[in-house]
Amino acid sequence: MVMKKVLLISPTSREFRELPRIAEMLDCQLVFEDFAGEFFDDLLLLSSNHDNGEQVLEILPLIEQTIRRYNESGVNGVTSGVGYPGMPVSSIIADRFRLPSPRVDRVLLCEHKYYSRVAQQALVPDATPIFELVDPENVNGLADSLSFPLFLKPVKSCFSINAGEIRSPEMFRRKVGSGLLPSGFLKPLNDLLHAYTDFPLDASYLLAESILEGTQVSLEGYVFDGKVHILGIIDSVMYPGTISFQRFEYPSRLGEAVQKRMAQIAETFIKGIGYDNALFNIEFMYNSGTDEIHIIEINPKIASQFTDLFEKVDGLSSYSPLLQIALGEEPDFPKGQGAFRVAASCVLRTFENKRVLSVPSQVQVDALVERFPDARIEISVSAGKLLSDVMQDGNSFRYGLINIGADSHEELNAKFELCKSLLDFRFIAP
Repeated sequence: MVMKKVLLISPTSREFRELPRIAEMLDCQLVFEDFAGEFFDDLLLLSSNHDNGEQVLEILPLIEQTIRRYNESGVNGVTSGVGYPGMPVSSIIADRFRLPSPRVDRVLLCEHKYYSRVAQQALVPDATPIFELVDPENVNGLADSLSFPLFLKPVKSCFSINAGEIRSPEMFRRKVGSGLLPSGFLKPLNDLLHAYTDFPLDASYLLAESILEGTQVSLEGYVFDGKVHILGIIDSVMYPGTISFQRFEYPSRLGEAVQKRMAQIAETFIKGIGYDNALFNIEFMYNSGTDEIHIIEINPKIASQFTDLFEKVDGLSSYSPLLQIALGEEPDFPKGQGAFRVAASCVLRTFENKRVLSVPSQVQVDALVERFPDARIEISVSAGKLLSDVMQDGNSFRYGLINIGADSHEELNAKFELCKSLLDFRFIAP
């Protein structure tokens, strides 16, 4: 029997680490396609460090080259673990190969946060914040007509770059001109929008939205053959007074009734736009004071940071349905069959830019994982570099992740503090 083959577009280090084990369990073979390499991350990093060097990626010819390269390879599925450019590209290639995938225009609708809001307003109006499109090239008089404070963000962003609260017309005027991501980052998306949708507006716009308050969560789910399934809801815990994530805890501690309402909103929207045969992530805000649920944003992708949290609690990684759906196989996702009752992805973060003096050695990491086999350790910085030398959210400086499981939140917190103490990061003033 010939083993089925899945082409994975734009793999990250997480996919290289986790997916071979999942693929072996599912008896399929992986083909990793680097596609654009580090183009997008490098471009954002250069931009954040005020390097104005122009970089250009012609994504449409690159897609055609990729299709030609794999046309005779016998792949049985095409997918990606990242939203941009992975999911639009994988959906285009899968469609050309007549393989299961979401429609590319539905993926791009979710990627373009303005058109996503328009669809939300039509399908789930009570869950849609007040929003207004902002053309950074034409803002004359706009500041005087907006209600402050508001939240300003690009219609296409990454890592919450250039997203934040705007408290006054003066602050709006200062921020609006530099609110877009670099043109080199947006050009491939604009080319895709032009080629595969009938949207009249590209991604060179901003959104002004009402401020949302409350408990933030991420809902993870998938669609197979038109049927929506909810994998679970993860609590997003922020550092107080910031929009920087401190940790993500699964399962959510929200009440069951609130979680069911979120699941219904997700199903209504996902079905309503015709998004099918793929995973999705929806960030919600629940305000307990008003009992309102609002959508923060909808992502046409898996949240790879959470894949092993599901495995710890439910017994199966959410990477499993990613591969199964790509192969046209209906997932059967368990509940509560993992080794732990709770799990978290804990962010190692500081709010001061520092120079990295040293990072934990591989011996340290191996010793920690030997002690806690469920732990996933990610180190995102290098000795001798500034924290700002890696891509950050613009508000703080992340230098690593620790994903762990436990049988209670108290045990989880204690385990995290112990793991953190076993990893020897050292920093000095820049």
